[in-house]
Amino acid sequence: MYDALTALVIACLLAGAFAVPAYAYIDPSVMTYTIQAVAGVAVALSTVAGVALRRGRKVLLRILDIDEDARKEFEPDVHRTDGVLPTVQDAGASQRKVLQPALEKQALLAREPLAGLPGADLAEASAEAAGAVPATDAVREQADATDAAGGEGADVSPSSAKEVKRASKRRRNKKPYKPTLKERLAYGAIVALFFTFTIFFVAPLEIVAGSSTSLIYGMGDVWWVLLAPCAGMIAFITAVLVIMRGRAFGICLLLVAAVGLCAYVQALCLNVGLPAADGATIVWADYMDMQVVSTLVWVAIIVAALVFALVHAKRAQGVAAIVSLFLIIVQAVGLASLVVAPAGDGGKSTVLGNGKVVMTEDQLYTVNPKHNVVVFILDTYDTAYLSRVLDMNPNLLDGLTGFTNYENATSAMIPTRFAIPEMMTGQMPGFDEDFSTYKAERYARSDFLQSIYDANYSIGLYTDSLTISRLSAEEQYGITSKTVNMHDLPDSMMNVQGTLYSLFQMGLYRDVLWPFKWAFWYYTDQINQSLTVYQDAAPPDETIYVMDDIRYYNRLCDFGLSIKDDGHDGAFKFIHLLGSHYPFSYDEEVNDLGEDNSNVFKQSQGAIKIVTTYIDELKRLGVYENTTVIITADHGYWTITLDPIEETSTPIMFVKPEQSAEADARPIVVDEKPVSHLDLQATILDAMGLDYSEYSERDEWAGYSMFRDIDPDRKRYYLTTDSEPDLTEVQFREYLIDGNALDWDNWSETGRTIDAQK
Repeated sequence: MYDALTALVIACLLAGAFAVPAYAYIDPSVMTYTIQAVAGVAVALSTVAGVALRRGRKVLLRILDIDEDARKEFEPDVHRTDGVLPTVQDAGASQRKVLQPALEKQALLAREPLAGLPGADLAEASAEAAGAVPATDAVREQADATDAAGGEGADVSPSSAKEVKRASKRRRNKKPYKPTLKERLAYGAIVALFFTFTIFFVAPLEIVAGSSTSLIYGMGDVWWVLLAPCAGMIAFITAVLVIMRGRAFGICLLLVAAVGLCAYVQALCLNVGLPAADGATIVWADYMDMQVVSTLVWVAIIVAALVFALVHAKRAQGVAAIVSLFLIIVQAVGLASLVVAPAGDGGKSTVLGNGKVVMTEDQLYTVNPKHNVVVFILDTYDTAYLSRVLDMNPNLLDGLTGFTNYENATSAMIPTRFAIPEMMTGQMPGFDEDFSTYKAERYARSDFLQSIYDANYSIGLYTDSLTISRLSAEEQYGITSKTVNMHDLPDSMMNVQGTLYSLFQMGLYRDVLWPFKWAFWYYTDQINQSLTVYQDAAPPDETIYVMDDIRYYNRLCDFGLSIKDDGHDGAFKFIHLLGSHYPFSYDEEVNDLGEDNSNVFKQSQGAIKIVTTYIDELKRLGVYENTTVIITADHGYWTITLDPIEETSTPIMFVKPEQSAEADARPIVVDEKPVSHLDLQATILDAMGLDYSEYSERDEWAGYSMFRDIDPDRKRYYLTTDSEPDLTEVQFREYLIDGNALDWDNWSETGRTIDAQK
């Protein structure tokens, strides 16, 4: 009955595997840890359940007085034949009655040797008289144990027999444990695999999977780069451990296992508040609390492991191997969940057919002879920055002839990962829907790009923030197939050495203790630049586009723009540059000063110089009059916070329509018209002569063409993001801007929010 009940319990547990699944979006990086935790709990609970069931069965049999050995045949007892007297514990039940008196007598004689006769000789003589073999060290061990059990005249009872066994065991334990070559090889290989797998394989791949929306290559593209180096690392660590002997082997083995465990614990629960890899300058002293906590945890784990290795050498090595195998399995399960994830969830890069689609520089430096609409996104360029640099350089905007400066401009969403998709779709989230639904459907809901494509305009999208990698392959193809610059590239375009270096850098940044994280800090654009091979002689359609303002400017100066008539009626280009975003690395003349050697005001001036150089090229080619140019930012100034904002955030907005040469020659003018990023789609479609009425017929998210009249009393709405320090968004707050956006008094919260986690 108990066995049947056990089977029933197991069946009930297995029935849970066939439950109806619930679907929800969970960030891959969070999901990996969740799966590891669930796997660990499952293994632990199954082990506990197995032990409980087995012990419960034994208790039940004992209560019912059921002998499991009844009616079973056993081989006869065996004993040693090497001349060594067996102990009471070694003897079978049939031999104990014979051996017990002799052993008691020998123990007594060993304690009280007769005058003139050594105790050992007397013990041997007595043993011979009793019909036993000569006494040896085993007998003496028992005599010593008898003394400890009760002294003179003590009887050898079952309890004293246990003492005999303990004494013998203590004596054997005094000899140092010396693992054999096979043991060293097995233990060393397992621990080396755990150490390398945790830090140099799992960590970088999980980061790549979680950053699939911003990195050029996905996990499915780069995993093979890690195989050979990790295999070599495992072999090297194993070889070093194997050549160690005795205590040195145990100490080194536990040290490697402890560091691997520390790295696992660091990633699991000690990276609270870890700065995001967005290029911002980090003041590491601000994270002193976590540095202290992280260091103490690492020291505690390592010291405990080393003490364990010294006190219980053999047991410590076995525990290290078991823990290593367990955590290897747990992490492998989490990694496998990313491998089998749906298309785009951290797997391969954007899919087009059976190949890999990447964003190239194809047609980045060409223009259409008939008509062009060019949108420049200078990241984070706030109107406040512009005001400051104009005080420093009043002639900064002289090259923007024919433009209108809309100072009273607002964003729609913030930060970049939400702003760019909104610019590409014109879609805003609803307050009555889950945010995950909005993210999954915003491109499918929009016909913005489709309208441009149907108007026979070529489409060039040059940004790393489309965030389409989580869409299905079909949806991705629906977007990339409309562009001229997103297509297959061979694997030879990958910089293998740079990719390996970047992967190790990302893994170490995540897994090392806090005081050393500064040495492995990175940012996304830096990683993208190191992933690809750049050759000056390579054609644009074989060169991957990354946000590198200095490279873009130098190539623009070296090669300029050219006219390309590819049969389209016009060209639409969306060019995303670093602009006023950190890290600040170039000056007013776009000279490379090195990372963090410039400042926001110098770089903001340099960003304008890049754009004016492009405009000069349009004028040189004679296509400036029939080109619409929009220069804006994805958002204005923004800080990572969970609190409401306390100051304005207003992106720059310069617009020049297709117009006469005379109009293009006039100096830039300022307009206080209340415009918004919600107006971009209508303005672009209007510039192409297309219908944009659907964007102006919405409620609070209505958008209008900036080339038309806009109500000066227009109320604009704007969503800010409340985010954790690691950029995890928590919720969106809606703000109403009633009046000039440069005046903070005109900003107010509406009280409506959107849960970013749903």
